[in-house]
Amino acid sequence: YYPELTYDNHRVEPEKTPEEGYHLTEDLVDRAIGFLADSKQVAPTKPFFLYFATGAMHAPHHVHKEWADKYQGVFDDGWEAYREKTLANMKEMGIVSEVVELSRHDPDVPEWNSLSDDERRLYARMMEVYAGFLEHTDHHLGRLIQFL
Repeated sequence: YYPELTYDNHRVEPEKTPEEGYHLTEDLVDRAIGFLADSKQVAPTKPFFLYFATGAMHAPHHVHKEWADKYQGVFDDGWEAYREKTLANMKEMGIVSEVVELSRHDPDVPEWNSLSDDERRLYARMMEVYAGFLEHTDHHLGRLIQFL
């Protein structure tokens, strides 16, 4: 939430705090759009190179609560059930063949049913936050693509 930002070889502070709605992904997209708009004003036909890398999907997973809360309850059945549901959806959509099977369960990850109620609540919330963060990132990348 409080990144150390550098621009043109000097440190910059975000224009607002996380409490005021700041998020790095949104800021990076805003700046990328600004850079591209400036570049096209100066040389509209000149090609450009934009290296755009978010911090998204790497821990810590930071996203505003409303994004994570959209997924409340979605993962309450656990990771095994979600894997099965995802594969079934992929088969239904034709993304994978009907004969595709799930990979083995990661032996380093405990079986969902072996967890305590508190652990299940914690891990379900972690999955909600991850999903919210991914959707938030996708939303803002969509803004960049729309601009292009």
